[in-house]
Amino acid sequence: MWVDIERNIRTILDTVEFLSPVSARVIVNRNAGRKEPEDLRLYSIGRTNNAFENIDSSFFGIMRTQRVLKIPSIQQSSLLSSLNFGPGSAIFFPINSRFGYCGFIWACFQEDNFSEKISGSLIGCCEWVELVMQKWLEEELSVQSQANHYVDLLERLKIPALILISPDRLLISNPSFEGMKDKEIFLNLLRQEGEEAEKALNHLSEFDYILKKIDLSSNQTGKIYLFPHAGGDIREIRFGENEIQYYHLLTQKALGTLALLDSTGDLTNLQKNYISKTESPLERLEYLYSIGTKHYQRSENTMMSFEAISVTDIAKEVILDMAAAARNKRIEIELDTESGSKGNSSGNAFGDPWLLTLAIFDLLDNAVRFTPMDGKAINIQISYNESDWSLRVEDFGAGISPLDLERIQALNYAEAAGSGLHGIALVKYVAKVHNGRLQIESRLGKGSVFTLTIPYYS
Repeated sequence: MWVDIERNIRTILDTVEFLSPVSARVIVNRNAGRKEPEDLRLYSIGRTNNAFENIDSSFFGIMRTQRVLKIPSIQQSSLLSSLNFGPGSAIFFPINSRFGYCGFIWACFQEDNFSEKISGSLIGCCEWVELVMQKWLEEELSVQSQANHYVDLLERLKIPALILISPDRLLISNPSFEGMKDKEIFLNLLRQEGEEAEKALNHLSEFDYILKKIDLSSNQTGKIYLFPHAGGDIREIRFGENEIQYYHLLTQKALGTLALLDSTGDLTNLQKNYISKTESPLERLEYLYSIGTKHYQRSENTMMSFEAISVTDIAKEVILDMAAAARNKRIEIELDTESGSKGNSSGNAFGDPWLLTLAIFDLLDNAVRFTPMDGKAINIQISYNESDWSLRVEDFGAGISPLDLERIQALNYAEAAGSGLHGIALVKYVAKVHNGRLQIESRLGKGSVFTLTIPYYS
């Protein structure tokens, strides 16, 4: 339980107090190793104020990539000068586990009180925190892993399921539960505590569910809520030929209106320029609708929707489509196309242009979404080999935890076209349809590399 972590950290800080720091601080992420947003907890001794708290938040990102950071003069450091306590030094240590970066420890000392001996003592304290965090994460994440296996199994049976883990009141659900019409009402009742929880139990009985109890670890148990008769309540949304045709007609209507406006002949150059900028994305949409319609008309036999395509051209168009989203985060997208002497220099292949467009879009969209503001450029490389071509998308964003990566790699998706797949699930489906493969490499806090490899002729 987290209270044990806090008790250990307090003991560590009591030990550090003998080193006479001006301030010593431990910042840990309670959600380390998980997909949930960071939940930072601060524990400190000595001086504290807004300047110290600003440094806590600033250095949380910096220490992801550092081993030890020593700042011999606080006064000469632009980041630390706001501490304003005279001549002194500061030292920072990251807290890491096999699940990824967990936080950091830092302390600052007046000039007369700092030595290399103190540095060694702080390393020992940091290792202590790492061991405590490692043990806790192993217990917590193994519990989560067990719970995920339960809900995944029930998802295959299309039974909406929710697990409540005690005593931390952690909720884990499957996609079928997330699609239930009255999901939020049930969750809000379940989240009640104290006297309100007793009242909520009466309202829970209004739902048609089966309750089962499970043991997840020595000190944690779970309750599984099954909704076996909720199938009719699950909202399934499919994007098919009818919707595509409707959007196609709307696009043609918009293009017709622009053409009519342009024919008046009384427009200024600035207005004509705006019309041109509007026409370009609409014409791109019209093309996507046309290949999408062709795909859905032939989806009973996917190979019938295959045609000769230029992989490079598709990638360039998708990069243009994503340019606005990348600009909003001030991220560059760099494209590198190469072809060896034995490769297919034209970049032509055989495949479903609709599916490949969506797959490349999802890979790039994934990279843009998980790259931080002002982050490193996203690298896209297309290689043409003797028998196949590959598209490699590399980002330097949040990365994927080992547990999540293992889960993504293990998932097996339905082969039916138009089944509502999206994101990495869709990319894996597209690779399968084209007799190709998707490889994923990732390090938490470092970034990810997705490589889609497909033979020229499937």
